[in-house]
Amino acid sequence: MENIARNFGLQINQEKTKYMIVQRKNSLKQNKIGHLKMKNYKFERAGNFKYLGVILNEYNSNQIDLTERIKYANITYFLLQKFFLKIKT
Repeated sequence: MENIARNFGLQINQEKTKYMIVQRKNSLKQNKIGHLKMKNYKFERAGNFKYLGVILNEYNSNQIDLTERIKYANITYFLLQKFFLKIKT
C-alpha cells in the first residue's frame, strides 16, 4: 500500500485516513469492528463523513444530509428576512 501511494506521489496519513463500510439499509449488521489494521497502519472506522458538501453514511441514507440542508436553509431564510422586510418598505 505504501509503495503504491508513493508511486502516485502520495503519503499515507494514519491520523486523517478513515474507512467506512456502506451496505443496504436492511442488510447492515451491527459490526463492531472499530479499527482496520494494515501492516504498520491502524485506520479508524467512520459512521459518516462529508464529501463535496454531501453527508454520506454507512446506512446509505440521505436523511442526515436532508436534515442538515433544511436546517441551514431555515437559518439563511430567517437571517435574510430582515433584509427582505427593509426592501419592502
